[in-house]
Amino acid sequence: MPRFIPVFFRHRAPLLALALMLTWAASAVAETPRVLTWDDLIPAGPPIEAPYKNLDMDQQVEMELLASIRSQMAAGVVDKSHPLYEDAQEIAAKLRGEGIDVDLMVGKVQKMQVEIAKRNMELSHDLDGQTIKLPGYVLPLEFDGSSVEEFLLVPYVGACIHVPPPPINQTVVVRLTQSFHAKELYEPVWVTGRMTVKRSKRALTLVDGTGEVDAGYFIQGTLVEPYTENK
Repeated sequence: MPRFIPVFFRHRAPLLALALMLTWAASAVAETPRVLTWDDLIPAGPPIEAPYKNLDMDQQVEMELLASIRSQMAAGVVDKSHPLYEDAQEIAAKLRGEGIDVDLMVGKVQKMQVEIAKRNMELSHDLDGQTIKLPGYVLPLEFDGSSVEEFLLVPYVGACIHVPPPPINQTVVVRLTQSFHAKELYEPVWVTGRMTVKRSKRALTLVDGTGEVDAGYFIQGTLVEPYTENK
């Protein structure tokens, strides 16, 4: 005996199928990861102008070092008995001999350094909750042999160990749903997962002990792939 479908169901069936297809399509789009660069982790803002456009590269480096030392002197970290105090005196004398108004320029450079430090602490809150894909280098935090479960994702080789740690908005903690086997320290990878804007600290084992690293982002990682230019 044939089954007869009521008329209103016959008309609604294509609509239901279409609705399901649209729901599946929307779900697929929602889960498609947004490919990020490290610049995306820094909130947009006005450019920070360097005050020493007329100085050569050596003079710029010396001026930044002098400004940093003087900031440490003002904070009481460096006094007249500290080796850096003598370095500051020598740099200032050299730059004055090259016709530079050292005190004026130091004030401008210190102002720039304060603005850079402030910018480095800012986070892109619009990334919170997004499924993303980000390249970087692996610095393991929790591992068993070569099996890594949690690591720092950093933008350059040597970060946190051989050179100072990146700013908080350039340091990401990745926790994996499944561990992966790291081939080497600072292995380049693509990480896919859900990002949370979350400040945290992680203990990192160094050659001379253990240090803390500040991170501004957390990724619950679902996929780690070897890095290739093809995203």
